[in-house]
Amino acid sequence: MKTRFFFSLAAAAVICLGGQSLNAQYPGQAPGYGFQGPGGMMPMGQQAMMPGSPMMPAGFAQASPFGAPAAFIPASAAMGQPSQVIPVGYQSDCDGKGCGGGCDNCSKGGKGKGGASHDWEFYGEFLYLRARDAEVAYAVPIDGPIIPPGNAPRVQVAPIGVLDMDFQPSFRAGFNRNIDDCTRISAEYTMYESGTSDQTLRGGNPAWVVHSLVSHPSTATAAQDFTQADGQYDISFDMVDVDVRKLFYNDCDLRIGWVLGVRAAQQEQRMQVDFAGTGTETVATDIDFNGVGVKFGIDGEMSLGGQWLGYANFGGSLLPGQFSADFDQSQSYDTRVIDTGWEAGRIVTIWDLELGISRVSRCGNYRLNAGYMFSAWTNTVQTDEWIEAVHTNNFIGMDSTMTFDGLVGRFEARY
Repeated sequence: MKTRFFFSLAAAAVICLGGQSLNAQYPGQAPGYGFQGPGGMMPMGQQAMMPGSPMMPAGFAQASPFGAPAAFIPASAAMGQPSQVIPVGYQSDCDGKGCGGGCDNCSKGGKGKGGASHDWEFYGEFLYLRARDAEVAYAVPIDGPIIPPGNAPRVQVAPIGVLDMDFQPSFRAGFNRNIDDCTRISAEYTMYESGTSDQTLRGGNPAWVVHSLVSHPSTATAAQDFTQADGQYDISFDMVDVDVRKLFYNDCDLRIGWVLGVRAAQQEQRMQVDFAGTGTETVATDIDFNGVGVKFGIDGEMSLGGQWLGYANFGGSLLPGQFSADFDQSQSYDTRVIDTGWEAGRIVTIWDLELGISRVSRCGNYRLNAGYMFSAWTNTVQTDEWIEAVHTNNFIGMDSTMTFDGLVGRFEARY
């Protein structure tokens, strides 16, 4: 009798524990037969278990200690495949590519799956840029102060004194506000400052002199040369951008969007050269530009596998603005002083291109970018053009292109 009692008790425990274990393996599945739902209600949609209906042939039932056969209740069959095990801390928008909730409304052919999964993005960039096509030749050592017959060029005896920019550090910072999965508003500030200095000496021969290339040819400098020249040249610009970006293609592995906004820019070029000899002379120029206009472009990023991305940004801006330029020359041995200026309205075009790679954190909250950027300012007035225009009294054709290029490093935080 005790043997039957313990056998029945063990069978009931196996049934109870086995049924719970199987239901735990299949989250979201309806409970199996004989398992009561909330409130003690039997689950619907399965064959009702009527009282008195045998669960199995009587020959297989064991007698209960209460005088009736103990029913064997089998566990319900699985309704589907087991669900994927979800680890603790898993984010629904974190699958290695940052693809979260749907973004079908901005995908091509309705294939999109996941756009912006963060509300705010903050970033800072380190720029290591060099200004090109902006150099100024300011002095040259020659073999003597005598002017060659027929105004022929002087004979150079040493390298030309040139003020040419090297790579200089600068920065860019901004933030993005994601309106929805496909649209964001951005604000950005860029600051670039560079400077260079140079010195030109006449050399070891006492007959050699330093001839100015920036002084007005109608002043006493035409007959007076120097023993040395010291030059300083600075170029800087500031830009503020406010724009809207809209994705028009997004399939998680490739995202492409257009950009439209407003840009305000200011650029300044300052040069000063001091000459010393039997007398002194200083030549200084200053060119400023201020403009506000429209910005447009296209950008995109592509998955390279794992947490690596490649990106490309291309854009342009049309900036109606004003140029103003000054030229000042003073001498210690000539009473004539040059003090002149020029102003004109221009539409300056800025073209920007940036290519690089990104390393994204597992859940997309942080990102590191490394790339190369190129920027071209067209229809600008440059220092060497302005000096030549003053020397010749010809102010037509001052519309050159100045370029900036270099490395870009960027850190983004997204929340």
